[in-house]
Amino acid sequence: MQKEEIVLKIANETDSERISQLVNSVYRGENSKKGWTTEAGFLSGIRITEERVKELIERKNDVIILAVMNGNIIGCVHLEYMGKYSYLGMLSVDVNIQAKGIGKILIYECERYTREVFGLNEIRMKVISRRTELIEYYNRRGYTETGELEEFGARGDTFGDTNDKLYFAVLMKKL
Repeated sequence: MQKEEIVLKIANETDSERISQLVNSVYRGENSKKGWTTEAGFLSGIRITEERVKELIERKNDVIILAVMNGNIIGCVHLEYMGKYSYLGMLSVDVNIQAKGIGKILIYECERYTREVFGLNEIRMKVISRRTELIEYYNRRGYTETGELEEFGARGDTFGDTNDKLYFAVLMKKL
């Protein structure tokens, strides 16, 4: 059997609906419980809207990188130029094919893009602090906690409903 090829590409507006469907299926709702990246145990509602995805695609300092296999979007990640560093967010891999290295491919592409396109040598990200398994995943890829914590929803740019007080841990990696 021939190994299926994963193609990386930059998202455009026509990908917005499929991106929002993927991200929401990975992080929230029943389907997300099949994967290890779910937030369904402590957050309800959606993770992102199609309109928000379109906004990110249209912004000049942002890029959404897609992993595509057989014409299907199987993963995505948002990368934003922040001046002194890039910000990595929304890393999502289809729950039916997680643990096959697709997330790692997308992270490596963000690191390459940060160095070669943005001309920067640092990436930062925010992870909900109670997601210890996810923080450990990033630690294994060279990301370390900065000690900074940010209250979930403090900037009004997050989606989801919770009764818990949640915080983002800030992680970074020098490239």
